[in-house]
Amino acid sequence: MFETLQHKRIYEEVVEMIVHRIRSGILKVGQKLPPERVLSEEMGVSRTSLREALRSLESMGYIYSVTGGGNYVNSVSIENVLSPLSAMMSQDNKIAADIIDVRLHLEVHMAELAAKNATRQQISQIYGAILNMQSEVESGGCGIKGDNQFHLEIARASQNKAFAIITELVGELLAESRKATLSIPGQPAKTIEDHLAIFEAIKDGDPARAAATMTSHLSKAQKNLEAPAEAVRKKQ
Repeated sequence: MFETLQHKRIYEEVVEMIVHRIRSGILKVGQKLPPERVLSEEMGVSRTSLREALRSLESMGYIYSVTGGGNYVNSVSIENVLSPLSAMMSQDNKIAADIIDVRLHLEVHMAELAAKNATRQQISQIYGAILNMQSEVESGGCGIKGDNQFHLEIARASQNKAFAIITELVGELLAESRKATLSIPGQPAKTIEDHLAIFEAIKDGDPARAAATMTSHLSKAQKNLEAPAEAVRKKQ
């Protein structure tokens, strides 16, 4: 089933080989992988390298293990893809800043559409999200739940179902970029001020102002995240 590998960064090559077989359909969802002893012999790798590869595959969501029952091919979902990305973002502000660049393309237009299309109830829900964030911050939190809710309510208020679906699907990934911003001292209060400005523009039915305030909000967040990386580069 598996050919012998050349011994160069072996565990990564094992990962690549198994991922290729999963993506190509050779290994089916739910299929049990051969025992570790068999796999290591077929690939010509040590059990140590194989186990490291299996741990990586499990953390990536490609396989799952059953205690005493072996390893099985997992059904790859959006969560499987986003979890490793979220972990990367927590360690690399540049990735988080890049995500905000993507958000600039999406959320600015969402705000613009929300100013045109939001119902009274949706406007109230956007404001409710701001109040929830304020409550979180006053309780000593960073306000991430209210922040997430605020942006999701704007997506829904845009009346574009695709925007709402995308925002919900990649919610965890977007939340990581928000967490990175809100972890900066004093930033939660500034974020609430920005949210109030965005809310007022949407409530007033002013698409241009809604787009401008959202652009300003996200641009500031992006600069905040890029600053540490720039400081590191200057020291080198």
